[in-house]
Amino acid sequence: MKKKFITFTILILILTTGCSISVAKVNDRDYIINNLLLEKNNLSNTGYKGYELYVPNTLKIINKSEYNTVFKDEYNNDYYMYVDAVSYLNKVSNTYKKDSSSYFSKKVKSKDGKKDGYIEINKIKDKYFVEAVYNYGKIEVYVDKKYLNVVLTNIAQVLSSLDYKDKVLEALVGDNVLNYKEESFNIFTTKKSTTNYLDYIKQYDQEYDVKAAKDSQMNIDNN
Repeated sequence: MKKKFITFTILILILTTGCSISVAKVNDRDYIINNLLLEKNNLSNTGYKGYELYVPNTLKIINKSEYNTVFKDEYNNDYYMYVDAVSYLNKVSNTYKKDSSSYFSKKVKSKDGKKDGYIEINKIKDKYFVEAVYNYGKIEVYVDKKYLNVVLTNIAQVLSSLDYKDKVLEALVGDNVLNYKEESFNIFTTKKSTTNYLDYIKQYDQEYDVKAAKDSQMNIDNN
């Protein structure tokens, strides 16, 4: 009982303060999944049309659209997130099957059974490609091995906080605003490749550089 109380207290402090979690404390992937990803997270500090989420202070939003967001963490790792609101509204079932050939593969299910997903990690060249799905959100990261637990901790905090606004999403679908023009794939099917991920990151990096250059020029012109 005492051990459970201590674990719960640490989790509350983490979520309420937004502090990063050290690898020393979170050194087990199952711990991250069970105590962060699968725990109910009611925090929210970022809103979009039809849903809200919590972005911990260990992540910075680099670029975003309604259903695609790029984050960067304190170690300069890029995270690509896609929110599949259409699958959420249609309550698409989790078809993921554990892959024993992967470096890490785990099908996850929330306590209420409504937020299924998975985490799969594959080694590609000298790095690791992380694909994490939960509550109809997907985050991909291509990272050095030493950052895997840090990345999973950040992912868990974001995906566990996704909170959809059904009436808003239903209205958007009715107006044909939501569709698969951004991406057309089953969110519960792994890519096992960084190809699309790296394309997205490159695209957003270029857009970010262009925007930064324009802002810089505007500041010069105004002075």
